[in-house]
Amino acid sequence: MIDAEKSSPPSDNGGAGGRSADTPLDRVLRALNHPIRRRILRALVDESGSANTLSKRLQLPLGVTSYHLNRVLAKECGLIELVDSIPKRGVIEKVYGLKFQPLTEGDPVQEDGAQPGPPMMSFEECFIVAVAAMDADAFETLEGSAWEWFLGQVDSEGWEEICRAGADFNRRARAAVEESRARSEASEAHDVVVGVAAFPAISAPPSAQ
Repeated sequence: MIDAEKSSPPSDNGGAGGRSADTPLDRVLRALNHPIRRRILRALVDESGSANTLSKRLQLPLGVTSYHLNRVLAKECGLIELVDSIPKRGVIEKVYGLKFQPLTEGDPVQEDGAQPGPPMMSFEECFIVAVAAMDADAFETLEGSAWEWFLGQVDSEGWEEICRAGADFNRRARAAVEESRARSEASEAHDVVVGVAAFPAISAPPSAQ
């Protein structure tokens, strides 16, 4: 039986967009802390949707979908926003899309005049897709799927070399995507997330006493 959280405690949010003291990351983590919300967010990464269309796409009860979409994701977490209103049979169907406050200035921005290609993804979108893949135990679908992270120390010359290596990897990965798209005879295709991350590693501050 699906838990619709009908007996959830009163929200202590500070108005639309989440609790006043929450950071964008707090709201993302709270939104992902329920399997139904994870499924809804993953669907919204692909395209906008209403409670009605999402309930059909995800095969969930309409009331449950509407609760998580309107009450939690929109009002409490502030991760989605109204993108369209469609009159249908005397009622207004509200269509929602993802709304992100970048967690960091490192989030990619599509530059004007950039060449068409695979869409850039924010950190939140990558996080949502990764969590969905882990939920579905999909990492074994393609051999080599993995998170490959390590912590190291580099000087300025080492950092420049890492940046060059990252740029080269992204160039080759994008070329592979474009070549795959051009092979119309390909018998199968997979949606994958590909990227390189390199950023300063800051130690956690001591807990406040």
